[in-house]
Amino acid sequence: MIPDIITDPASFNADAAFWIHAAQAAIRRYCGWHVTPNVRLTGVINSRGGTVLRLPARHVTAVNTLTSRDGTPLVYAYDPESGLVELLNGSLPIGIAAVSYDIAAGYDNCPDVQGVLVNAARRAAAAPAGMVTSQSANGAAASYDVVTLMKDEYAKLDRYRLECLP
Repeated sequence: MIPDIITDPASFNADAAFWIHAAQAAIRRYCGWHVTPNVRLTGVINSRGGTVLRLPARHVTAVNTLTSRDGTPLVYAYDPESGLVELLNGSLPIGIAAVSYDIAAGYDNCPDVQGVLVNAARRAAAAPAGMVTSQSANGAAASYDVVTLMKDEYAKLDRYRLECLP
């Protein structure tokens, strides 16, 4: 049996901290990565081969290691802002979890993202409990029973979003 998302509704408190965390989750889900702060990230990436690989972050401040599944170090150049890596010798290994990475990435100062977070959390927290309301204006829509981002907030977050390679 899979446990409930809220295991004890009687003790659950949708306080300011809850709405901040909910808005943060919405922002990170939309952007496709954690955005802030700058932290060390390690893991593995799937690869289809070729010479270009997308790291799972942007604003990469360090690539400590990048290795193939068998532990062979890869020779690469990378674009810090996009998080794209170009292999300089041969092609990338192909497969699931084909490349291991150890990087540092994320922004330490992004008040525009923090502003989106605070505004989205305030909207969600201000909604009457259990009441579903909606509003739309100029192509932006909001449902106040959950954390919802507005059109202008999506536009602010777009510069932080991971993009798919063509």
